[in-house]
Amino acid sequence: MIDSDISLSTTIPAPAGKMVHIETWGCQMNAADSERMLALLAAQSYQLAADAESADLVLLNTCHIREKAKHKVLSRLGVLKEIKERRPGMTIAVAGCVAQAEGSRLLKAAPQIDVLLGPGKIDELPRLLREHDASGKRAQAIGFHRHAPDSAPGPEMAPVIAPPTLTGKHEVSRYVNIQQGCNNYCTFCVVPFTRGRELSRPAAEILAESAALVAAGARELTLLGQNVNSYGSDLSTKPSFASLLRSVAALPGLERLRFTTSNPHDFTAELAELFATQPRLGRYLHLPVQSGSDSMLLRMQRKVTVASYLERIDWLRRAVPDIALSTDLIVGFPGETDAEFADTMRLVEQVRFGFAFMFKYSPRKNTPAARYANQVDEKVKEDRLAQLMRLQDRITAEIHAAEVGLVRPVLFHYESSKNPGQYYGRTDHFRLVRVTSDTPLTGQVHQVRISSGNKVGLIGELVN
Repeated sequence: MIDSDISLSTTIPAPAGKMVHIETWGCQMNAADSERMLALLAAQSYQLAADAESADLVLLNTCHIREKAKHKVLSRLGVLKEIKERRPGMTIAVAGCVAQAEGSRLLKAAPQIDVLLGPGKIDELPRLLREHDASGKRAQAIGFHRHAPDSAPGPEMAPVIAPPTLTGKHEVSRYVNIQQGCNNYCTFCVVPFTRGRELSRPAAEILAESAALVAAGARELTLLGQNVNSYGSDLSTKPSFASLLRSVAALPGLERLRFTTSNPHDFTAELAELFATQPRLGRYLHLPVQSGSDSMLLRMQRKVTVASYLERIDWLRRAVPDIALSTDLIVGFPGETDAEFADTMRLVEQVRFGFAFMFKYSPRKNTPAARYANQVDEKVKEDRLAQLMRLQDRITAEIHAAEVGLVRPVLFHYESSKNPGQYYGRTDHFRLVRVTSDTPLTGQVHQVRISSGNKVGLIGELVN
């Protein structure tokens, strides 16, 4: 599960003409999908609108990982309905996982929707818009592609170019989707039902897009998939994920290469060793565990035990002794006892993650866990989450405090919009650093001496 709780909308003024406003909720994959749709729309002469009020097309790219996701979408659609009543020519499109999961139910609840498409059909957006413009009727495409994954792009595919960014913060660091869907069917996860089975992009296409992004100014790339470790298993050529990483890491001008998400059950020693031999991979990995209890992991169908998870941590720390790790954790999964929750607390204390995405379990439609009888009381979930967050906050603050006085290379991603002269970047260990500078730093790598830190990040000063 990839879930960084991204919520983005385009805010860039554009010249008069056909205008689009995109709002993106959810994970990094949704952000990359939105940039893909922007590239498709740019080929159709669309420009970015400053806001929904001035747009000819408003596109909501939705996320279904959270509880009540449909209600959030309907609430926003209610606002857009009022705008559309004032501007009847405006087109409203809904994409993403809510579109896939809700389908005709969403169309029935929100008649103001003109175009509906799931995440497996984003390349059909231009065709759907043409159909709606020609007929005035709704157009939709949900479901999943079943074409041969090695095949050449179809006629609707946009050329491999660097798509427009959603915000200025993402110019230096860009996302590249390498794979759609998931075959693991963890009992809590809705992804296989909203994004389908695993479908890998050809390595040559990924490499071409990555090269285009670097040529356009990206210094850091993050390769995205629901389980990147299984990349290529559905392709006839069977390229390994490790070979793909080596190819992308060799691109001239690229400073850092990251990837997410890795399911630990098929994370290999070969991948761990790459961190020692490929310096552009940095010294950080996100490796979701979800629970520190073997019985919980079995009920979650994670295909990993605590011992095998720790074995993978050992591989990584032998390759790079000071590697930084982050993870995903769920508390209050159906049937979780106090003892099983205590196991999770012990694992967090033992591994000492740099940070963690922590969630209360919430039932998702179509998932096995939603049908389990022994659901945990909401108050118990809240108490456990609070305990876990306090523990992780302490560990993060201790790790950051140990950075004080050290000099780290920092790739600067953006300048603060509220405080000009304050620049934010990340170390090789993916730790956020703030530096004050009279000269621009965005897109550059500088040595920074860390002067202070807390649970949020680090503050430093430029060296020389």
